[in-house]
Amino acid sequence: MDIEQHLGAKVSVMIAGLIGSIVSLTFMRDLTAGRAFLYIVTGTACAIYGTPIVVKWMGITEPIENGAAFLTGLVGMNVLAGLFKISERFRHEPIKTLHSIKGVQQPPAKENKVKDGKDD
Repeated sequence: MDIEQHLGAKVSVMIAGLIGSIVSLTFMRDLTAGRAFLYIVTGTACAIYGTPIVVKWMGITEPIENGAAFLTGLVGMNVLAGLFKISERFRHEPIKTLHSIKGVQQPPAKENKVKDGKDD
């Protein structure tokens, strides 16, 4: 069994994602060594598992797949941070979150107004 079959990912994608995640650290400030390591691991994992999704979704061909892996590693932490924010919002407001993702305007909430001493 070769290494790519054993790991379930292309070595070139792993390396490109690793390099992308390391480059992303140049934009980070005040990171501890432990957090920097986690950023690298997370960015690389995003590239390994996210690149096939990006490649399929965007119809990318093999010659530029490593570029997609590099970019996925570079922005992987930011994408995950955004997904976590959406997840938090979904936990508190699932319907509003789904409507905003789909771009559907939600009807205004009904209010109980009292007119002339009578309920509507």
